[in-house]
Parts: sequence; C-alpha cells; structure tokens
Amino acid sequence: MISTYLSYRSYTADLTKTLTRVSLEAQVSRDAQYYKDNIGKVKSVDDFIDNTRLFSYAMKAYGLEDMTYAKAFMRKVLESDVNDSKSFVGKLTDPRFMALAKAFNFSTDGTVTTSPVAAQETADENDTIGLYSEQRIRLGTAAASGAEYYQNNIGTVRSVDELLSRPQLLNYALVAYGLDPNITSNVTLRAVLTSDLSDSGSYANQLTNPGYRALAAAFSFQPDGSVAAGETVQSNAQIQDTVYLNYDATGAGASPAGAAFKTKYYQDNISSVTTVDDLLANSKLIDYAVTAFGLDPVLQSKATLRAVLTSDLSDPNSVANKQASASYRALAAAFNFQTDGTIAPGAEVQSADQLNNAVDLYSADYDDSAVSAENTETAYYQQRIGSITSVDDLLNDGRLYNYVLTAFGLDPNSESKMRLKLILESDPTNPGSYVNTVHNESYKALAAAFNFGSDGKAKTVSSPQTNNDLSSIIGLYSAQSGSASPDQTTAESTYYSETISSIGSVDDFLKDQRLVAYALQAYGFKDQNVSNDVLRKILTSDPLDPKSFVNQKGNTDFRALATAFNFGSDGNVLPVPQLQPQDRSDLVATSDLYLRQSMEQEAGSDNDGVRLALYFQRMAPTITSPFSILADKALLQVVQTALGLPVAMSNADIDLQANMITKKLDLADLQDPKKLEKFIARFSALYDLNNSDSSPLSLATMLFSPPK
Repeated sequence: MISTYLSYRSYTADLTKTLTRVSLEAQVSRDAQYYKDNIGKVKSVDDFIDNTRLFSYAMKAYGLEDMTYAKAFMRKVLESDVNDSKSFVGKLTDPRFMALAKAFNFSTDGTVTTSPVAAQETADENDTIGLYSEQRIRLGTAAASGAEYYQNNIGTVRSVDELLSRPQLLNYALVAYGLDPNITSNVTLRAVLTSDLSDSGSYANQLTNPGYRALAAAFSFQPDGSVAAGETVQSNAQIQDTVYLNYDATGAGASPAGAAFKTKYYQDNISSVTTVDDLLANSKLIDYAVTAFGLDPVLQSKATLRAVLTSDLSDPNSVANKQASASYRALAAAFNFQTDGTIAPGAEVQSADQLNNAVDLYSADYDDSAVSAENTETAYYQQRIGSITSVDDLLNDGRLYNYVLTAFGLDPNSESKMRLKLILESDPTNPGSYVNTVHNESYKALAAAFNFGSDGKAKTVSSPQTNNDLSSIIGLYSAQSGSASPDQTTAESTYYSETISSIGSVDDFLKDQRLVAYALQAYGFKDQNVSNDVLRKILTSDPLDPKSFVNQKGNTDFRALATAFNFGSDGNVLPVPQLQPQDRSDLVATSDLYLRQSMEQEAGSDNDGVRLALYFQRMAPTITSPFSILADKALLQVVQTALGLPVAMSNADIDLQANMITKKLDLADLQDPKKLEKFIARFSALYDLNNSDSSPLSLATMLFSPPK
C-alpha cells in the first residue's frame, strides 16, 4: 500500500491539474453546472432546501453532507443572523454551520435579501449637485464670451439685413430683450427694427409684446433699414444696455462674470447721477446699490428708496432711521443726496471711498439670493432623488427635471422629454446605444450620471464590492495585520471602507495604492511583487470562466482576490444583482469547496489519512488559535497524531487542552508553506505507523461528521 504522504503528494504536487481532472469527472461536472445554472433562481430558504440537488451540493461543499437529512435544523441555520452571536447559528460550536450561513444571502424570514435600487448612486448625486452649483459660473463664462463677441462686432453692422444675416449677433440681442430666436421670423424683425417708435401706428407699436419695442429702441436703423452716415447701429449706451440685459436673460447675472460687468457699468455711470431721481430712473444703478447693501431690489418701492436716500441721518425721526433694518441707513449713508434729492454744489453723488465701499459690498453679496435659491433646489433634489424609481418619475417632477438639466448644461424649456427618456434608458458604455448616436457630450454625461435600465426602471447600485465581500476583506486584513498596532489596523480599515465605495473602475482602484496595499495584504500577497498589469488581469477575470486569467496554471492563488471584487471584463464596476442568494464570491467559493471536497472524498476512499492531510492543508490558513483546532474533530485528529497527544485529552478542561497544543505547536508555523508541509509529512508518517495493521476503514467519516 502506498504511503499516506506519497499519496498526499500525488494530489498536491500539481493541485490545479488534480482539481481540473476531478472537475471533468462526469458526475462532478454535471453537479457543478446544475448548481451554477440554477442557484440564481432561488428566492427563499425553502426553494433552496426543497431543491435536493442544490442543497446537497452546498452541504457537501461545506463539509455538512451527513446533515443533508436535517432540513428543519438547516433551515434555522440559514435563517440565522450571522452577525448576532445569540442567533441559532451563533450558538453552534462547529464553524462549518456559520461558514454555510455566511455563504448565502437569506434574511431571517427566509427570503433572499434584496439589493437596493437607486436612480442615482451617491458619487453621481454629488457630482450632479456640484455641476448645478457651478452652473452660474459656466453660464457666466459663456455669457462673457458672447458679450465680448457682441461688443467687438456689432459696430460693423450697417443695415437691418446684415444684422438678420448674422445670427450670433442677432440672437444675442433677441435674448437680451426677452425674445425667442427660434420663433421670431426675419420678416417680423425687419418690420420691428425699421419702425418709427414715435408713430403710434408703426409696426413695433402694434405688437403686444413690449420686447419688440425695446428691441427697436436699442438700434438706430432708418425706415429703409440702413444706418445713417456717420452713425453706428448702436450707441455705447445701447450696447451696454444690451449686454447687461443679456447677462440677466441667460441666468448669468449673478455669475462672477455678470457681477464684473455690472460693477464696471456702475463705476462708469454712477458719476452721471445728479439727483436722486436720476438714480431711481436707472434700474441698473439702483439695483446694484440696493443689492450691495443687502436688500432685495424686487421688494423695494421707489417711493421708499427715495425717502431713504433723502433722509437726514442726524434726525432720529427720518425715514431711514425709522426702518428696522440697518441696511437702509447704510444705503442712505452711501450717497450724498440732500433732503430735496439734489447734490450740494461741488459734491459728488458718491465719494471715492463710498464708491469703493459699495463695490466691495456688492462683490461680497451679489450672489446671496442666487446661492440661497440654489441651496433650496439642492435640498429638494437631495430629498427627492432617493425616491425616484423610474425615468418617468424623474421627467414628471418639474423641479427635479429643471435641476438635472440645468446641472448638465441643457435648457429645460427646449428639450424633448421623449428624447430625454431614450437617453436616460441608454447604456453610455455601449457604442451602439441611442445616446451614442446623437453625438452630444451633455447627453452622454446625463445618461452616465443615472442608473436606469433599458426598461426605464432604476437598477441596483454598481459597487466594487458587495457588503459581504467588504466585511470579509476587513476581517482578512485584521487577521493578516501581524505586528501592526490595533489603531493602525483600524485606521487602514476605516480608510478602505470609506473609500472603496467611490471606486468606479479597476483603474480608479489601481491609482489608490493605499487601497491596493490593503487588498494585497488581506489576501496574503503583501510580500509578493504583484504589478498593476497583473492586478488588472486578476480583477477583470471571470472566476467562473475556465479560460480566464485566474483559472490558468500558476494564477489560481489569485482566484479569491478576483472574486472579492465586482469588476467586469472592461474594468468597470458592475451593478449588483437585485436578488441573489449568493454573491459571486460565495458562489465561486462554494463551487471550489465542492470540487475540493470531491477530491478529498476520492482520496479518502483509499486512505483516510490522505483525506485528513488534504483537509488540514486546506484549513491551515484559517487556524488562528488552538480553539480553531479543538472545535474541528478532523483538525484535532491530525494535530493529536502529529504531536503525539493522547485522544483522552479531550476529557480535560478546554483551556488545558489548548495549552497542551500550543506547548508543542507554534501556530504561526502553519502559515508558512514549508513548515506546514513538514507538519503534514510528520502526521502522515505517524498516521501510517499507527494504522499499519488496520484496514482502510472510513475513520474520517466520524471525524468529518458534525455533532448531532
């Protein structure tokens, strides 16, 4: 009879080749394929237990084959809260029950735990809010560019027809005066721009929209459409007015660029004011001043402002002094109007200091109202976006709709909701999807920011790791922390758990070497020189595909690392399936355990010692204390044999048993492959010596059976 150790080595010399051979055996192959094809259909513990082939497969994988008959018992195990030490499974001493329970996503009511759906994931929600907050700046930049072009080129226009033929200039003016370039015909515009506004019967005066009269007044075209010799199509004042109005009409009035233009306008024109009525007649100047002193121009009446600006601040009964808000007194003090509304001879409407103070205050406060409105809309967005479950929900909520489109630089008033629906249902990563046929980067960004399927419904979130895999890697890291202090281990685990959720691709992950180092240490590769190129191949492998990188000879040690993450073959994070009785990592682990158990059973059919040796080799990395050994009869049998400990030791106090083991065995040696191999060789020799006269009866049957 071949020795136990030689037989053991025949299996482990090329373990990948051995496992591949076993996997190709007809029954093993059929069972594995059936499990892979059908486990995803399970919706409850009862579904699972009632499917004998699935249930038996999992029970064998976790070394519980002899308990397959105990369905009521196993239902309690699978419905236990694995995080509660007082739950049914938490009270069982045999770790195999806990391992099985952790491998499945069953709730305490027996149903499969559902993964949450979200129209938008946290990172995309934050990005959308950021884009919305930046939209005033973006609008201002675009408006400033438009203003520069308009100011540099409007003076070259010499006729109405030339203006009508230059849409960039024409549309700029139309928007400034509240007219829609898309619906205003050139015939109408020509008639308006050549109207004599002093003639009540002229074309512009017959139209109900005052924007047309304002447009006509902004230009100096003669009745024949020409510009008089020596004149310009617009005076400097008309150009300034047009630019000013365009900033506000495009929503850029409260942008930094808009504020800069309004400040320049104020500085250039305030000195022309000689009476309070001059100031009140110029809405641009008075609005600037009122805003600078913290008042809302929309809420102020001209009568009140006149009374405030002409107040004698030395008189406690003056209008300014009787206002509750000190802003009115500050406004009055910012100008040099006398009580009759005039300015004293030799004085200016504002001194240099008063002017500079007003400009400083405006620069600090010009966007307060806009920011407050933005914060209100952002609060609504944050409150509502979590309840959106479909594209229709998003498109039918007017405030959300406006918020989202504004954030992505789209005009809510001109977009087609039908087109937007098609865009939001598109997959931006698919070159053939609808959004990639319209060649608009804003649409692509919009589609990428949301999490809708082709049916218009919100999908589950995309995550680089499931909650179970995250918990697992943190546990593995803690076990591998070695000489690191508890505080350092906690700090690294905190960083990892708080950062990993923001990772959207393998490349994102590889850029953060702190995350990479954490994962490599957790899975025992800290001291190996694993390059980013190799890591990319590992993390984009499909562990269920026999042809993938981690299933090739020499790479199988990386399988656990590959299954711990949820990256696709393209490197992007995948959505988590909504209903999954097992995460991918647990499915792969179950399949691997079943294959390993099949190999060990095959070995044990000839020699129980070989099965024990193979089992010990597999379990050694999990042995963290002598109690890990004492809780597992098969591990204990190997240790007792190898160390020459008596079977009767099991009758002693548990702490005494633990002490007997640690006196003869340094548990750290089991984590060293060479020392582990020597230990197994020692066990094998002593096993053969102890069983030289015995027939190969199934001693391991008792050892691998859990307590009844």
